[in-house]
Amino acid sequence: MGDTEMAEPVSGGEDRPISEHEATTKPPPRKRRRIVISCTECHRRKQKCDRKLPCTNCQSRNKESSCRYETGTPITKIDSKSTPSSLSLSNGSNHDRPSEAPDTKSASAADFGYSASAGSSSTLGILRKIENAAGAPLAGMPSEIPSEESYDMRERYKSLIRQLPARTYVERLIDIYFHDVNWQYFGIDEPLIRDLMNKWYSLPFNVLSGSGPLALDPMLRALPALLFQMMACALLYLPQETEKSFECLKYTNNMSFDDLSVEYSEAGMAILTLLGKRQMSIITVLAGWCRASLLKYSGMVTEAWHQVGTSIRDAQGIGLHRDQADPQPTTDDSSEEVMEKMWRAQHHRMVWLILMGWDLHTGAVLGRPTSIDHRLINRSFPIDAIIPKNGKRVPLVPRTDDDPPTPLTRGIWSWQVMKTLREIQNLEKEGPFPKDFSKVEKIHAEILEIKSRTPPPFRSENPDTRFDHLPECWWLPYARAQLPQLHAFNILALHRPYVFTRPASRNAALQASLEMLESQRQQFAVLDTAQHRTYSLFFGTFDAVVMVASIYILFPREHPELLDQARQHFQWAVDRFEKMAERNHLARSALGVLQAIWIRFKKAVGHGFLTCHCSETARAETEAASRWLASQSEAHASSASSHRNSNATSANSVPSTSTQPTPRTELNTPVGSGGTGPSPPSVPSDNGAFMSPEWTLPTDFDFGAIMPMYPMGDIAYNDLTGVLGASIGGSSSAAPTATWASAADASSSPGNMPTVAATAASGLGMSGPHAMSPMSQEQFPWQFGGEFGTDTIWNVLNQFPS
Repeated sequence: MGDTEMAEPVSGGEDRPISEHEATTKPPPRKRRRIVISCTECHRRKQKCDRKLPCTNCQSRNKESSCRYETGTPITKIDSKSTPSSLSLSNGSNHDRPSEAPDTKSASAADFGYSASAGSSSTLGILRKIENAAGAPLAGMPSEIPSEESYDMRERYKSLIRQLPARTYVERLIDIYFHDVNWQYFGIDEPLIRDLMNKWYSLPFNVLSGSGPLALDPMLRALPALLFQMMACALLYLPQETEKSFECLKYTNNMSFDDLSVEYSEAGMAILTLLGKRQMSIITVLAGWCRASLLKYSGMVTEAWHQVGTSIRDAQGIGLHRDQADPQPTTDDSSEEVMEKMWRAQHHRMVWLILMGWDLHTGAVLGRPTSIDHRLINRSFPIDAIIPKNGKRVPLVPRTDDDPPTPLTRGIWSWQVMKTLREIQNLEKEGPFPKDFSKVEKIHAEILEIKSRTPPPFRSENPDTRFDHLPECWWLPYARAQLPQLHAFNILALHRPYVFTRPASRNAALQASLEMLESQRQQFAVLDTAQHRTYSLFFGTFDAVVMVASIYILFPREHPELLDQARQHFQWAVDRFEKMAERNHLARSALGVLQAIWIRFKKAVGHGFLTCHCSETARAETEAASRWLASQSEAHASSASSHRNSNATSANSVPSTSTQPTPRTELNTPVGSGGTGPSPPSVPSDNGAFMSPEWTLPTDFDFGAIMPMYPMGDIAYNDLTGVLGASIGGSSSAAPTATWASAADASSSPGNMPTVAATAASGLGMSGPHAMSPMSQEQFPWQFGGEFGTDTIWNVLNQFPS
């Protein structure tokens, strides 16, 4: 046995004899091998490990099962001073000596990176004595050292969720959101949120105080952020009769519900920021989208647009834009699990559809590029199905015409209407003179064809009212008043770049604007005061009013048959803005702009402006519309009825009907075949409505140089305002330039100017600084202020004497 042992170390010498020099030379030093204290996954990815089991990095990547540590079995270091001969077991007594097995090193020592060869006086030896003395870790000592980063996250998370009110108030505010807000877009699945709320309020306290948010499911940990955003929106829609019951949520004396709404929304955003972009879920996307809704309601349109872009990127991060990321049923799933996954996939598709619609529509309204390249999107649409209360028991069955419509039905149809904006935005890149105007005609015909296919329950004329009495369809009259303006806005956006250079486009844009204003009037009539923050109530009116007024100011001899409707809708629009100003920041800031437009509008079309020449038939139709809408409002919105009664003295708030003919002009003008689009109306040679002299334009004035109008974008980005002053944008508003001198002299004659100035202030119904005397209006005219360029309509209108 001894011979065999002595032969082992020199067994390799048979191939090459060892020289005397090599035997006496010291072997090359071995490279020091550092002890790995990270888990195998963190070591492979070269990331810092916090030594938890599983560690935080493995949890964030869903690799908990792969999180292992190899430091419990360290590799014994070989003594570099020993020669090859010393490696032999020359003495058999070595086998009798107890060897230090690699696994004798404690886990605590491995955590600190100590090797097993340390003596009893070393730190490792002291740790061993402490462990072996009592046979167990010391009492009161943690089994693992917590990471400082995870501890900070846990404490910050706890401090944020402490701002949630009591469960009773949370549930009441969530109820208000689902009843008054969610039907508009149907982006949040109520059964899902209810289920997550039950799980959240069933969590034991030690989970949040000990493990922290990283121990929770990704959807559950982001739930407080979504709840904060939903409660913030609900506070803006509080019915007046319920406001007193929520007064206890305020923590200062002069705090308003608007202030509390901002507090809740900021707390929700702080939670999203704290959690970061790892392990995001659809709850994260919904919280960001709900934040964008709140910003729009609050008049912060720029911030809302950026937040929509962030939500889209988050949605793409979790794969909402791909069918492959939808929950897929497997053969091992039960029937309930299969149906639940199908409804979850349905919800994912609906959320992505909403984000695409917001991206398209917001870009078209603000004149900004979209965040989604819609040419590369190939996503399945959600199925129009009856929405169940429990998706685990009801299969996904398409809805039929005999089934009542749902908010999902409205959302799917809204996308069908808005998707033409993709082609419109691509066409805008060609400027005011596209190569082929047949593209404009084609898109115009497509919009009209889509409008003709409007589902019967959503039609504005002769609608299917079979389901209006159902409790779950209480929202139908509101949606019926909103959807027509989507069609009208598409036509307005299509012809917007060509209104100054193409008569057919002016005609189409003018008719679309009037229809938008009519739809806005109907929508405003059925809403109560708490819903005056609705974003569509502002942009639909403001963009249309600016378009109508600009066409009549620059081309006052055109479209005399629509003048009565135009000036009446202008009056109604101002009346709505004055009522909305208390709650709608955008409406309040736009009143000055309307004042400046109003003055120019009246001076362009002459005297008799405030006298409506509507026919007796149109007046009778309006009265019939008022009676019908009053009965509808009593049946579907008691709060809206009280609001109308309080404003019964105002004739401008009388709505028109969706079932009776109205004095608006339908967009059913046939498309011409000669490349000119919808045919403009003929202009009579003798028009008694225009009593003021025609505006004289420079002979070399280039209307093609005027940029397309984006009034909403100018309010949001360029700080567009109406101001009183002598110099706006570097030009003197008190003394117009020589270009417009003749028109200024003619329109400001002693017989004209006082009447125009006096009726301008009184017609708008404004008080305070808006109501100026005739002399003051002449000395300090209303001008448009803001950071707009010289090639915009606002700079052109500033040249008109006001």
